[in-house]
Amino acid sequence: MKLEIKKTGNKPVEWAKFSLSDVPVSFVNALRRIIVSEVPILSIEDVEILQNNSVLYDEMLALRLGLIPIKANPSLYENKRSFKTGFVLKVEGPKWIYSKDLSSMDPEIQPAFPDIPIAYLDEGQKIELEAWATVGTAQTHAKWQAGIAGYEQKSENNFEFYVESLGNMPVNELVKQAASILKVKGEEFGKWIKAKKS
Repeated sequence: MKLEIKKTGNKPVEWAKFSLSDVPVSFVNALRRIIVSEVPILSIEDVEILQNNSVLYDEMLALRLGLIPIKANPSLYENKRSFKTGFVLKVEGPKWIYSKDLSSMDPEIQPAFPDIPIAYLDEGQKIELEAWATVGTAQTHAKWQAGIAGYEQKSENNFEFYVESLGNMPVNELVKQAASILKVKGEEFGKWIKAKKS
């Protein structure tokens, strides 16, 4: 297998184009599917509303928080599906609330983009809550989707691959994580085949 980086960028989000050659289409499609649905990341799952007299229902507020990409080094939660980290939000209007207003309990874990609007508060309106991010994959819910990917086949066993991070981790780390998952799946499948033959 040969891999060559063709182009990279970081606007509006980090992305990369690279070529893959001497590989079957099944490998490339498996890598694409893993990037899209199986790389574990952090996303806000549990929200405890302590006060909310804004125009947003508690459920809608929790939904919006869950869709904010959370950036963290995967080594902090790798192989720890029970990992949990918290955020605190305590604001009073009149003002717009943005993702940067979420105060993280761990300085190494932050919203990926600071200016995602959450809600507008009028005079006298307040929101106070605690939110907890947990580890998951997009196989459970789209809010745990780490990135998108696609490819174009120029000739047999040669592909142009595009991958875009949704902000949770750098694009090179996203591809690395997906490749590691694919490797483990291949090893497990090999062991299953060997066991069936014996």
